[in-house]
Amino acid sequence: MRGTDQMTRSFKNIKVDIENKVCTATINRPERKNAMDVETFMELNGLVDQIEHNEAVLALILTGNGDESFCSGGDLKYLKTIDTLYKGRKMSSVCGNVLDRIEGLDIPVIGAINGYAFGGGCELALACDYRIASKAAKFGFRQITMGIMTSWGGGKRLVRTVGKSKALMLLLTGDIISAEEALKLGLVDLLVEKNEVLPFAKELAGRIVKNAPLSIRFIKKFINSCVDMSGRDANLLETELFSILWGSEDHNEAVEAFFAKREPQYKGK
Repeated sequence: MRGTDQMTRSFKNIKVDIENKVCTATINRPERKNAMDVETFMELNGLVDQIEHNEAVLALILTGNGDESFCSGGDLKYLKTIDTLYKGRKMSSVCGNVLDRIEGLDIPVIGAINGYAFGGGCELALACDYRIASKAAKFGFRQITMGIMTSWGGGKRLVRTVGKSKALMLLLTGDIISAEEALKLGLVDLLVEKNEVLPFAKELAGRIVKNAPLSIRFIKKFINSCVDMSGRDANLLETELFSILWGSEDHNEAVEAFFAKREPQYKGK
């Protein structure tokens, strides 16, 4: 890892690079088409631990190795060893909790979907806040073709993202759809050429992280929280977070920089 500061742990199944306040995590299992097993999930969990303790990281990009697959879903070779209801429940809980933690990070998470995303790969993509996809990418909730269903929180996130009826059709048919169809459904937010996915994600992250760190974290916290709140509770939280930011050193610095016609120097305070 480069420029890691407090982030010193190395991983086997994911590559991690930190540059200019942006952490890029690449699922690095090309021989398994970037499929996920519990070991890989636990490495992502360890990465979340490190990000939560590193104030210098203000954005996370998730992507896959190569330009064929973002994530082909659960590793079937590994899943074949999950041969009891008890083991299945434990696997589902462990993996789902990791995706909850990724979604719950107080920094933006950008999915750079460099290739196809099937099954659990779609669930991983949905845990991201913003999804940039290759025009050549394909998507499919293939769980039903294996006699199962989503289990890592993807069903709930899919309904929230595309609506009930569209979610049902994707989940009940297991159809593979194009990147263009995914964009129309709202499953992804932007399409770019396949060689531009990661560069565009990094450029977007760069535009975000140049802003005040506290504002970035508070906005992410508010958006995550307000989804399940009443209008009144959401307004109260928004006012409270705004008030804290109003009294922050970074707000004062932004005002001074504006009138001095210079770039602000934020401290995250």
